[in-house]
Amino acid sequence: MKRLHFCALAVLLCVLLLPSAGWCGAIDSRTSRFSVFSHGFRVGEATSVCSLEGSGERAMFRFSSSTRISASLLMRSYLLDKHEDALVGSGGTLRYSRTSRENGHPVVVQGELEHNEFRIRVTENRNVRTIVIPREQYDYTTMECPEMRLKREGETAALRLLDFETLEVVTRRYTWIRSEEIQVGGKSYRFRVVQFEDKNKRCRRWIRGDDVGVMIARQEGRGKAGSYSAKLVEYKTLLF
Repeated sequence: MKRLHFCALAVLLCVLLLPSAGWCGAIDSRTSRFSVFSHGFRVGEATSVCSLEGSGERAMFRFSSSTRISASLLMRSYLLDKHEDALVGSGGTLRYSRTSRENGHPVVVQGELEHNEFRIRVTENRNVRTIVIPREQYDYTTMECPEMRLKREGETAALRLLDFETLEVVTRRYTWIRSEEIQVGGKSYRFRVVQFEDKNKRCRRWIRGDDVGVMIARQEGRGKAGSYSAKLVEYKTLLF
């Protein structure tokens, strides 16, 4: 049975643009909820909680997400229950973890930046393996939304990306295609439409920056064995 490939839903939920040194230092928490579709059918949902804590160079971004997919399409089905956490500082991702059960198959991933290396421990089928990736081998991780570094429509960039979905470094090409106005919660916002692709996937994302992070309104993706789309249905901001 082929696996439905939902292109890195955790990436869809990443919300990182660390604040400037003048940021007030309060805890700003964002909650996003997405409906996920495949072949026109709603097959699940994804939610995330993103928080910025501290100020200046000591600011930290905490990310937590849950994805649940239950798809039965023609001759195949796909079940996924996944939870991810990440901690990101001014120099990039410091820690990442994932627990998932995909079609009954459990996997646990735990990674941390140590001594200028990202060390990833993977537990699967009672087997444990370790992946070590030197920091100089990648520019960003998938938790850092590097497409927000593009300056203008039409600009492209090819970046070395540590992809936490596949646990490898890939060269991903980003293109800011155009900008669109989209209604979110009764308000109209202008989003940049960015397409990105690498050897494993091809996606298009509707994304905009705000005062402390980014908002993602929509994403469409395709991998080796399937496609999906996701739409933001709820977005809340809480300031503590």
